[in-house]
Amino acid sequence: MPEIKQQFMIRALELGEHARTKTGDNPWVGCVIVKGGKVLGEGYTHPPGKLHAEADAIRNAEAQGYSLTGATLYCTVEPCSFRGRTPSCAKTIVEKQISHVVISIRDPHPQVNGEGIRLLREGGITVTEGVEEQSVRRSLQDWLSGWE
Repeated sequence: MPEIKQQFMIRALELGEHARTKTGDNPWVGCVIVKGGKVLGEGYTHPPGKLHAEADAIRNAEAQGYSLTGATLYCTVEPCSFRGRTPSCAKTIVEKQISHVVISIRDPHPQVNGEGIRLLREGGITVTEGVEEQSVRRSLQDWLSGWE
């Protein structure tokens, strides 16, 4: 049986697959927010200009009245670090006082690649990388090939 981190990341990967054909030039990302072993919120990337997976999961958790302080966020791709069509997910995660972020892969976009992780760490958040990396790379192979 996979470890807890792998289980939640596999769930995030499944969520991302729901958005595979709907994200335009963005990756189809999935996200799960957990606290005390309980899933507080789940999300996935919406069409361009709409919610990213992290913002979707945060919205869903808060709609149920959950506090995200001290929670762990599992995300298949590094949270974005800049405001484009949507706000910076990394900054939002820091504002929500989530304490730990687990990602599979870094975002190869030149404005993000490692910058989202840097913002999270500067905000006092523990970041774990590489969980289910090969599974996520397989899922996102078409999108990743555009950055090689």
